[in-house]
Parts: sequence; C-alpha cells; structure tokens
Amino acid sequence: MKPAAHALYTAALYLFSPALAVYYAFKVRKRRMGFAGMAERFGGAPALPPAGGESRLWLHAVSLGEMGVAAILVRALKEKRPGLRIVLSTVTETGREAAFRIPGVEAAFYLPFDFPFAVRRALGRVRPDGLALIETELWPNLIRLAGEGGIPVAVVNGRLSERSFRGHRRFAALAGSPAEELSGVAAREERDARRFEALGARRVLVTGNLKYDAPLPAGSGAGARSHGFEAGDAVIVAGSTHPGEEAAVAKAVRALRSRHPSLGLLLAPRRLQRADEAEAALRAEGLTPVRWSAWSKEGRPAPDRVVLLDVMGKLAGAYEGAALAFIGGSLIPHGGQNPIEAARWGVPAVFGPHMQNFAEVAEALVRQGGAIQVEGPFALEMAFETWLSDPAARARAGGAARDVVEANQGAAARTADFLLRLLEKPR
Repeated sequence: MKPAAHALYTAALYLFSPALAVYYAFKVRKRRMGFAGMAERFGGAPALPPAGGESRLWLHAVSLGEMGVAAILVRALKEKRPGLRIVLSTVTETGREAAFRIPGVEAAFYLPFDFPFAVRRALGRVRPDGLALIETELWPNLIRLAGEGGIPVAVVNGRLSERSFRGHRRFAALAGSPAEELSGVAAREERDARRFEALGARRVLVTGNLKYDAPLPAGSGAGARSHGFEAGDAVIVAGSTHPGEEAAVAKAVRALRSRHPSLGLLLAPRRLQRADEAEAALRAEGLTPVRWSAWSKEGRPAPDRVVLLDVMGKLAGAYEGAALAFIGGSLIPHGGQNPIEAARWGVPAVFGPHMQNFAEVAEALVRQGGAIQVEGPFALEMAFETWLSDPAARARAGGAARDVVEANQGAAARTADFLLRLLEKPR
C-alpha cells in the first residue's frame, strides 16, 4: 500500500473514531460487550509472557464461521508441533465465545481496531512470532506494523470472490494493496490464488479449503430425525437461509406434500435474530412451524413436520439423516453458504445461482452429481422432486457428495506446514 494512501487511510480512521466510540459505548451499555472487551479493541489484549524456546502464532478469525476454520487449523498445528503457542482474535461476541472452547489455545481476545496505537499495544502485549489472517482480513496497519516488527503475516484459507476482487483491484490501482506486504498466502482455490497475485501478493500457494477437513460434530447419531420428526419422514434441511428464501422453500414444500405427505422441513435461518421473520414467512405460505428451542422440551414429533431451528451450533449435525439439503444464501446475491456441511454426511444438496463464496465446491458437487443448481426459486420444487421421488438416485447423489469431500481433504495439514515454515525465521 502506497505511503500516501496509507496515511490517508489512518487519518480517515481517526476522523470517524468519535462515531466508533459512541457505537461501542452503546454496546457496553446494552451489555453486548464488557469493559474488558472494549479495552481489547483498543489494544488491551492479554499480556503474555515470552514464548520461551517455542514460537507463538496469532490467528485471526473475524467471526463464528471463520472460528470453525481456526479450530481445524489449531488441531492440525498442534499435531505437528505440540509445543506451539497459539492465540486467537476475533471481532464478534459469538466468535470470541467459540475461541475459548478450542483446545490448545493460550489466549483469546478481540482484534484491536486498526489504529496504529492500538495495534502496537496489542503486538507488544501478545508478543507473536507470526500472524495468520483467515480468509480475507486485510487490515493495513496490522499488516504493516507487524511486518515492521519482523513478524511475518500470512493469509490462510484465503478467498476473494469476484465481487471482492473487483473492489480491491480498483482500490489497489490508486493506492496499492495491503496484500503486497504479506509474507505469503495459502489460498483455498486456484482462482483465489490468481486474484491475490493480481493484487501484488507474493508466495501464493493453493493449499485447499480447510472446511473439507472439519470433523463430524461430536455426539452425532441422530441428526435431522432427532429434531421433531418421525422415522418415516423424508426431511429437507434448509440451512443458513436469508430473507426471501424461507418463502421459496416453504412454497416448494407445500406443493410437494400432495405427492409426499410425510415430507418434513427443518429450517435454520442464517442469523438467529431473524427467527421471527423466518417463522412469519413459513406461516404466510401455509406451514405451521414450531421452534426447536421450545419444542425440544416436548419430546414429541412436530405436528406439521416443520421445525424452525433457532439455536446456535446445531445445524452442522442436523444434516445427518436428511433426505436432502437446501443451501441458503444462494437464491439471492449473497454468495452462498457452506455446502460441505451437508455433503460430508452423504446428503445431496440443492442451491441457487449465487454460490460465489464456494464456487469450486459447488461446481465439483454439481459435476459429480452430488448437487443440483437451480436458476431461481421457482425451480426448487422440481429439483427437490428429482430426489424425493427416486430414493436410489438420491442415495447415489449422496455418495457422490461424500466422495467430493473425501477427495479434497488434507488442506489442514498443508496449511499447517505452510505456517510452520513461515515461523522458521532467525529468533
């Protein structure tokens, strides 16, 4: 990033700092963040002792989804170097809570704001030997100041959608890019690698998508059938849905019930704050959902075979035993959610045209017969019917989906090797 552009960026941060202070003061007042969390955002990370004879790696995962990637990577790193010290940072409350549950983590804290004073303070307190940013977290001051301190900075599981790339490229043409100052990039896919290189990144490797290496949820064995459905029900799990998608799925399910009367629907909105909105959309289409947070205490099948999964951390395991899955964020221009969560259970998926966030995964699933990509909401009914009416074809599709996952595993080990090589610098 060019010096003049970097100075303007930092000046803009300070210009907007009063609004930022008001926003976070409101969060503290509403008890969405404690004073300790507020201090961490201004560089007050835990003061850690020197790492001694080992290295300390700082991993940053912006939110809960990326923290799942961090958990996979932490496990792989610890298998290769048990003594490695690992700290985690995040931006969201749910991400911070998840960080504390990852075994082998020395400390977890909020990422400091990108003010130079906050970044310097955090670096001085954490004392990292390396910094790894998960996916696309290109913070200019964090990258520059770490580099100036002799700390290598890398992006891992790196991804850049076409839309994000266009924005970064326009900015880079005028001001340069923080990617130029990275020590390396471990990209998810070939197209991501080429985009990072176009922004000026050096030492770019394709190590694969860490999400393929996610372990099956602990305590699995019931899945969709344990969420208010009976043994003979064919259940569609609609995961991580966005506005407008609940209505589209509900219309398809209601139409299909004339031919498949025992068809069930387990729907999980992407954000739990939208539970009321999602429930209203289902009811407007003639379905009568129950909320799992309340119905799980009943211990009986849901009366209309429609369950709204309104609790955190249950979706990944709920795909087990489903007849098929709908992948949310794909009927609208959001970029799609993670289809690997369903595929690893051998559950075929249906998704819309907008799967840019998982482009190569989606293409592989469709190519191998483990998924159907539809052009819009009106095609959902036909896509669901393809597999509901032919259990043998559905089983073959599920096997193909699982094969795609198994064929692409190993990214965690490759990424861990990449980071451990990065840490092999003069001490």
